[in-house]
Amino acid sequence: MNYDVVVKELPQVLVYSLRTVVPNYDHYFQLMPKIGAEVTKANPGLQCAVPEYCFIIYHDGEYKEKNIDIEFCEAVTFRGQDTDTIKFKTIASVPTAACAYHKGAYKTIGNAYAHLFKWIDDNGYTPSDFPRESYINGIWNKEDEADWLTELQVPIKRG
Repeated sequence: MNYDVVVKELPQVLVYSLRTVVPNYDHYFQLMPKIGAEVTKANPGLQCAVPEYCFIIYHDGEYKEKNIDIEFCEAVTFRGQDTDTIKFKTIASVPTAACAYHKGAYKTIGNAYAHLFKWIDDNGYTPSDFPRESYINGIWNKEDEADWLTELQVPIKRG
């Protein structure tokens, strides 16, 4: 797949979030529905921001296959009631991020990361914070993995 890299600002966003360590990437398919059910139960009138912005921040700073430190975030329109595990918070804007879209199954997303990090290095940037994956289309709205769409977002700085 051909990956086009775009440099853009990531806006400040109010989210509900859950930071946890997952055993592997397949665990997302179990975790995300549970998070949604928990936050909806505690906040029945809560609405997602428009456009929707659902993402995971990877706090390990490197690729890992197991025991991955993640923070699941979903942008919302107002601050709701925290639960024991889900917290509402504002995430600051990121002035400069290198971004690329990955279309297809998550098992091949490593190709997009390799292209994006090579582009960052080739263009005189370095990562300035943890990468994000923004989920645009996935298992919740597309039956065919070929139609899944994820935007990789890596905060960057010069040098």
